[in-house]
Amino acid sequence: MGLAPIPDPAAPLVPILGRGPTAIWASGAHGQRCSRRGVRARIPGGRLAAALLAVVVLVLPPADAAAQVGVFYPNVPGELLLANDKVVVQKFIFEPGQWSGPHTHAGNQVYVYIRGGEWTERRGDQETVFRPEAGSVGWSETPSEAEPWEAGNTGDSPIETVWVTLQPCTLLSNHHTGTFYPDVPLELLLENNRVVVQRFILEPGQWEGVHSHPGDQVYVHVRGGVWSGRRNGVERIGTEPSEAGSVGWMEEVKLSEQHNSGNTGDTTFELIWITLKPCEPA
Repeated sequence: MGLAPIPDPAAPLVPILGRGPTAIWASGAHGQRCSRRGVRARIPGGRLAAALLAVVVLVLPPADAAAQVGVFYPNVPGELLLANDKVVVQKFIFEPGQWSGPHTHAGNQVYVYIRGGEWTERRGDQETVFRPEAGSVGWSETPSEAEPWEAGNTGDSPIETVWVTLQPCTLLSNHHTGTFYPDVPLELLLENNRVVVQRFILEPGQWEGVHSHPGDQVYVHVRGGVWSGRRNGVERIGTEPSEAGSVGWMEEVKLSEQHNSGNTGDTTFELIWITLKPCEPA
């Protein structure tokens, strides 16, 4: 699976929005063609309004950031990577010495560190220092109080994060198993009533094995590389690498499609899967 630059003609186009001169069409399974700066795809009519609304919310300065969908830092502009009726995905890069400015979080958010470092949180007169590593993840709860706080990069190298904000919805089931590969173990990083978050590492020459996907999944490359895929008896060989920090959206893939992906490059892949538990958009 991954952001391989090889379109799969058997895969449906997925509801991803993007921007910038590098935006391209994307299909909804392994072999998906995407750009790190954003992607552009046909959007089913029923999802168009919700996806466009998410983009408008992100572009316009919010009167009350905590009530909006997404993350908003007064001093650090984010990059919109993906938006649909289920999630809003943004990327932020903090340079050394850069602070977010006072802000709050709406909650129901997963964050992934692509590049770690020394991270300091300032709440009132108290400062707390963290040193997250690349690939570490966390969950931002809905705050019990809306007291603004700020965070900053107090190290000597850039810190890069990807934030996945869940759109408001009504939970239909608390049961979801996530993703499983026959030939590659996955590490469970986080599970709650909204998401299952897993990590897997794929070495050069290693394939996942034939598997299915439940759909409603975001994947985040912590370490990228060259993906190749097999589906419905057709093999697609990758030529260009997916980059660290690139993301994508995965629709359902049935086991009968004989879907399989492998690392055909010469570097190790590290990928985070965020599987949404079944819910109905509010």
